[in-house]
Amino acid sequence: MRQHEQRLRIIKLLLAGQFAAAILAGLIGSFWGSSAVFGALAGGLTAWLPSCYFAFRAFRYRRARNAQLIVRSFYSGVTGKLIITACLFSIVFVSLRPLNAPAVFLGYIGVLMMNWIVPLFASRDSAETGR
Repeated sequence: MRQHEQRLRIIKLLLAGQFAAAILAGLIGSFWGSSAVFGALAGGLTAWLPSCYFAFRAFRYRRARNAQLIVRSFYSGVTGKLIITACLFSIVFVSLRPLNAPAVFLGYIGVLMMNWIVPLFASRDSAETGR
């Protein structure tokens, strides 16, 4: 049970970090005008929303006896994440005018980078506290 609690803590930290990065991308975009603000925020949210869906779908089951359900939930989570990402990019590129494409992609990449940054800090924190 302890390992499951730690996994949930890291997932929550990751999603919170991604959301904060999406907001930060929008704030940084304000230096280049309103189209960059909306573009960076839209790109960040385009990465964050599918990640939330994946976390919800992939981590529903945790017992070893449910191995098939675990694998199936991961596959459905990844598939749904890809479909949601494609749909959100389509919505952003069709509806956001004027479009600042570099800001959209930088916001997207900035949020995805949190997938590497948060686990590094979480593992460092766990090592320091002895968890």
